[in-house]
Amino acid sequence: MLQINTGKLYQRGVGRKNRLTGVVYTNVRLPYEREIVTAAGTLRSTGSSPEDIALVYEIEERIEKADPEPGVLISHTVRPFIDDFAVVASFGLGGVFSHDPETVRGLTGGRPGFSSYEAPDKFVAGFFDRSIHISDEQADEFVAFVDELLALERKSYLGAMRAMRNFVAGLHRIPDDLALAYTLIVSSVESLAQDFDGFAPAWSDLDDRKRNTVDGVLVDLSISQADAVRAAILKSEHVALARRYRAFVQSHVDANYFRHPAAGSHPVARYELDVALRQAYGVRSAYIHRLRSLPTPISLPHGHRETTSVERRPALTFQGLFRLTRHVIWSFVTEGPKIQKETYDYTLEQSGVVSMELAPQYWVWRPLTNSAEARRRLEGMLSLTASVLRRDPGALLVDLRPMLADVESLLPQAAAVHRPALLALHVLFNLMVTPDLRTPKFENFLSKHGAEAARPSVETVIVSTVLNAHQEWTLEEHRTVLEQYFAERTRPKGLHAPRLLEAAACLALAEKYRVAGDGSYAKRFVERAVEVHPAHVGLRGFESAYDERSAIDWEAILLPENRVQG
Repeated sequence: MLQINTGKLYQRGVGRKNRLTGVVYTNVRLPYEREIVTAAGTLRSTGSSPEDIALVYEIEERIEKADPEPGVLISHTVRPFIDDFAVVASFGLGGVFSHDPETVRGLTGGRPGFSSYEAPDKFVAGFFDRSIHISDEQADEFVAFVDELLALERKSYLGAMRAMRNFVAGLHRIPDDLALAYTLIVSSVESLAQDFDGFAPAWSDLDDRKRNTVDGVLVDLSISQADAVRAAILKSEHVALARRYRAFVQSHVDANYFRHPAAGSHPVARYELDVALRQAYGVRSAYIHRLRSLPTPISLPHGHRETTSVERRPALTFQGLFRLTRHVIWSFVTEGPKIQKETYDYTLEQSGVVSMELAPQYWVWRPLTNSAEARRRLEGMLSLTASVLRRDPGALLVDLRPMLADVESLLPQAAAVHRPALLALHVLFNLMVTPDLRTPKFENFLSKHGAEAARPSVETVIVSTVLNAHQEWTLEEHRTVLEQYFAERTRPKGLHAPRLLEAAACLALAEKYRVAGDGSYAKRFVERAVEVHPAHVGLRGFESAYDERSAIDWEAILLPENRVQG
């Protein structure tokens, strides 16, 4: 929100300004009679005693110019600005900032948490002190840092904010879980390495065991074919993560780092750095993959020493990791590419703005210009169908006849992969409505395309259940397409039917197996229906009382009210 508010992403200029004021709580004390005025807001003191943990935060909110219409934002209120500024201030000024006073009191009270017998201030010097008095020089450095941060190109700004947020979150977790805290701090820089190190993986970066296995398989291919396979594998593999982390950190550690006075003692030596980073990344991996606790030497405060030894190898303490990580992120911000104006769609990155899918009645009827969209329209029609079958309040089918005219136009040149959805959409609508509401010449359409529309497919396995039109399929055909449907269901491009109709499809197949005398498969697909739609109480009850001698009528099971009232 802070960078958006500068207006550098606005294409139409600033249309509205609001003066916002809020309170942020902190253990940082400003220089005497000094306001800290930054491009991201202004901080003012409310008192100088240790109990005065509140600072006044003020910012001029800028909203992009827009025509007055529904959906135009008037204000985000001050809270999202406080939350973002708290992250930047906590990182930049080296203290605890929060919109919640109890967070500040809890972290700076000098009390141990669940993770150690020691209080957080024993692990990191200064950050958790009850009061931190900053100098004018520190305040000036922070103002300049905020300018550098907001001047970054958008991608780099978002990366820096993620890194700082993770860094601060890691520090806040020190009282609760030392291993998680250490992992989060390591991950804050790892996130930057993943997105901004410009790394191009080589085949040699792949794990030896996997690389040797693949090389053995590729031995009979030509060099160009083998290289193409290797390139395809590298494109989807996350390789050399630990090496990339170490390289990124070291690329942002200059000679000044080893000459700048540190708050702790015994700082890491240049020759120790690579091994210490290996140790840090190993701790991160051990926690993520195996929930391993910190090695004992790292879990001790060490009087704010920056290094310790784990198995006779150098390792970073919390103090050492704190200073190193902060230095790297600060360096990333100050050295990153700056831009005064940028074309960028920030809409969904605004606080309180989310993208929600519209109900199908608002889009399923729109003109269809691309046959690849037919499956998505079929999903909308199936959703409306399920609502009508359930007799949801206000449930109605919308008039698809104009859009189905587009289906008829697209069908002759449609690719084979899209034809089942086009046909299923057309047939389902026309057979769900009364004859007087059908598309013109539907009977001719059905006569011409009916056989193709009835073929087993992912689309027709659901539609045929609604229309009870699968009786000509063999058991093997029916089971194969239903299994294919569920195999594709969780993929982005798979058909996503409502659970009601998925369960109905399972029950319809179960009945076919029951009639064929295969009680085992019938029971299996009854169970499958329950696992597809576990929230349906009646379906669970049917499974409990299932008797192979009784017919499996999916509508009576899933929609009993329809049978009672019908």
